[in-house]
Amino acid sequence: MTDAPNAATPEVVAVEPAAAPAAPLYYDVKLNARFNWLDFNYLPRDHHIVDKTIYDAMDAAGVVADVKQLS
Repeated sequence: MTDAPNAATPEVVAVEPAAAPAAPLYYDVKLNARFNWLDFNYLPRDHHIVDKTIYDAMDAAGVVADVKQLS
């Protein structure tokens, strides 16, 4: 008998499961001024459900009057 591995036998490799991707963050935002993002107008009289990218842009523009993070 030899110590050489058999070419027909696949090698077993332990694989750890990958972590699930983080869920996207959404915000319920009320504005104090009009905000435009990619030719879409967000009006101050409405509540808007936006993702983190748009919320960060609104916050940088200083138009966020009230915000609630949704989970």
